[in-house]
Amino acid sequence: MTTSVSQDATDAEIALKVRGLCKDYQLGSQSVRVLKGIDLDVPRGDYVAIMGPSGSGKSTFLNLLGGLDSPTSGEYFIGDRDVAKLTDNELSAIRAERIGFVFQAYNLLPQLDVIENVEVPLAYNGGMTLSDRDRTVKLTDLVGLRGRTEHRPTELSGGQQQRAGIARSLINQPEFILADEATGNLDTVTTEEILDLFDELNQQGVTIVMVTHEEEVAQRARRIVRLRDGQIESDQRSKEPSRENPANSLQARKGTPSRLRLRLRDVRVGMKTLLMHPLRSMLTILGIFIGVASVIWLLAISEGIADKANSQIEELGAKNIIVMTSRPSTEESGGQRVYFYGLTEEDCWLLEKNVPSVDLVIPFYRNTGRQFRYADRVTIGEINACTPEYRDLYSLKLRQGRFLHQRDIDTADNVCVLAAEVADTLFKHEDPIGKSIHVVDDFFRVVGVVEAREELDSVEDTSRSQDFSDNVYLPLETYWRRFGEAYSVGNNGGRALSQITLRLKNQEDAVATGQAVEQALSRSHLFTDYKIGVPLKLLEQARNTRMMFVAMMGLLAGISLLVGGIGIMNIMLATVTERTREIGIRRALGARRIDITRQFLIETVLLSVTGGITGILAGLTCNRVLEWFRWGLETGFPEIMESLPETVQTMEPIIIPWSIPLAFGISVAVGVLFGLYPARRAAVMSPIDALRHAG
Repeated sequence: MTTSVSQDATDAEIALKVRGLCKDYQLGSQSVRVLKGIDLDVPRGDYVAIMGPSGSGKSTFLNLLGGLDSPTSGEYFIGDRDVAKLTDNELSAIRAERIGFVFQAYNLLPQLDVIENVEVPLAYNGGMTLSDRDRTVKLTDLVGLRGRTEHRPTELSGGQQQRAGIARSLINQPEFILADEATGNLDTVTTEEILDLFDELNQQGVTIVMVTHEEEVAQRARRIVRLRDGQIESDQRSKEPSRENPANSLQARKGTPSRLRLRLRDVRVGMKTLLMHPLRSMLTILGIFIGVASVIWLLAISEGIADKANSQIEELGAKNIIVMTSRPSTEESGGQRVYFYGLTEEDCWLLEKNVPSVDLVIPFYRNTGRQFRYADRVTIGEINACTPEYRDLYSLKLRQGRFLHQRDIDTADNVCVLAAEVADTLFKHEDPIGKSIHVVDDFFRVVGVVEAREELDSVEDTSRSQDFSDNVYLPLETYWRRFGEAYSVGNNGGRALSQITLRLKNQEDAVATGQAVEQALSRSHLFTDYKIGVPLKLLEQARNTRMMFVAMMGLLAGISLLVGGIGIMNIMLATVTERTREIGIRRALGARRIDITRQFLIETVLLSVTGGITGILAGLTCNRVLEWFRWGLETGFPEIMESLPETVQTMEPIIIPWSIPLAFGISVAVGVLFGLYPARRAAVMSPIDALRHAG
């Protein structure tokens, strides 16, 4: 090996030091050694040209110097740092802070303009400062790109792209520049311009290591190192290293890097990347759009159906709590027969006073198997001793006359109201109003007749069945005074009641009120001689139906979002393959694995957020679109419209407020979840393998 290195160069501070550097490549079952024990020192301010025939190991050596590849053996120091002992993040930091790359193929990011390309290394060197844009503009002026800074790479000539690459390599004020065939694709005039720029930079103190196969280019360097068969064949110096400090010629960074500014830049870059393929991005967004809109629409429809069902249940008494008299169990009574048990008048006062959620207390007493007589006509039926509120409670409609009034209760008048069937049996074609019937052992004047209504079926632990066809309604106070002591004695000898219906102020308080009623009665009753029923059988049915709808609708919407997520993953995996070289460029410029992961995740989140927002806007049109659908169905296909259930015909969707943030959150989560694997796959790529990718 021929060596010609002066004492001044030997005494200069070392920027790079290589000892016994070897590199093997595995080709099938054979191992091929490309570099064979290279020793080299590069002082600061030096300008080294590495030459050699194809296959001599020039580019491999340069990649090892840049930390893009790992040696098989040997030592490599950048300053005093042993590269072999550095982690991937530490190597990335060195590439970002101390090394600037100039590539033969320029390797500018196509979605960014010149200024943004030059600023890429800043993102991996602590973030952006307020002064960085000024520094970037000065660097572009330095390399002769004034007036071309807003152009993208496809709008630049080869020489201009290479100038942008040189400016990019200088933005972080690196200790040295690594240039791989920087002039290999350029014409003679542009080559001279680039070499003049390298000379100027080197004179300002920038250390340059340049690989070239052109003798004329190599002669511009201060030192030429020739490789052959993986070894240094000669090392000749023509000039001493520059003693200038490059920091003196470039404006130093000022201010504190802003993470927020950096993240906003990442988002802007992500948007530019996605807009390079607008149709593909739009189709990807469409999957999330459909999923989010489906979540809002389907939940709104299920809520509308549930609300319609709840309205129907409320008409049947969903706001009521029913407390019924019940004979205490033999276990509770100790095997003894209990004669006085059940609800009493005092319980009405107690519940009305102590349960604040109760709006109205409606007591009544039932006495079955009683005989009713008019003249020679007799019928057997049921006495319903009640208050005027009983009529509204059970939706009784008058056929003639009136129902019981409060004054009938206050004065304990002997008046009654007949069920239609009782009136027809006793009076045939006569008008019963004003006439008197015999009830038990007293006479009661008929003041009204109610229409027949459907029988109520019993609901377990909630209410007994009730046949309204044979009822005679008496004022409750009248019944107590006339027959109470003989027939109706309840708990502790009080005036007995068969049932107390509590009408609530708010249906949502039903369960809590039921518990409060039980606590109140347990304190005044010796036995559990009552049953508390909340018509929750119907409410539970509605809730179960609602849950079923929500589950089914949520499942369908979830499938839509899943399909959208798979679409995102598919597109991002294809994107990772397409952008493999970009990943290598970013890694060469100092990007850590987490930076690559973040950039790809930002793009997936942008896709999912855009799909989420547009899906929410579409979801808010649910009512209007359903109106148009019904109108179209009624106009074009009236038979189909008539065949639909009434609930579907009249239901109005109710957009659930929490479904909007839920759908949006799910869309973002889908983006992150399905974008994470492609992003991680991109991040773990070897920098040198990614750079060699032909895509």
